[in-house]
Amino acid sequence: MRRFLLMAGIAVFLLSACGLQGEKYQGMTSRDDVENMGYNNEVTRGQESPRSMNKVGDTWGLKQDRQMIKEAAQQLPGVEVKRVTLEANQVWVTAHIEGDEDLSKEEKEEWKAQIQEAVYQAVPRYDIHVKIK
Repeated sequence: MRRFLLMAGIAVFLLSACGLQGEKYQGMTSRDDVENMGYNNEVTRGQESPRSMNKVGDTWGLKQDRQMIKEAAQQLPGVEVKRVTLEANQVWVTAHIEGDEDLSKEEKEEWKAQIQEAVYQAVPRYDIHVKIK
């Protein structure tokens, strides 16, 4: 009986000791790892992705994005932005072009591409759709 209790005690001791070496196992995360997952350990000066937003406040937001999109599209001569709609990562720009009644389908497509490129240069984090009315 003593031998059995001694062997059971040793087995419990050895099995519990193996469980304490959790950091050596691949895939194990500690509470500190979970709390610090969002932090960038490497100091960088630029943005990691052109579609990321890293400054909160007056520098970005829906209102500021709408204004920047409108200004970027209206920099093109003869373009008047009627509506800017933002939803998640999509933006729809409805614009009026002077003399658009006389434009062919190919010319309208070229205007759409120019407006889309101007908006992308101003705010690259959105997928841009342009409609000419």
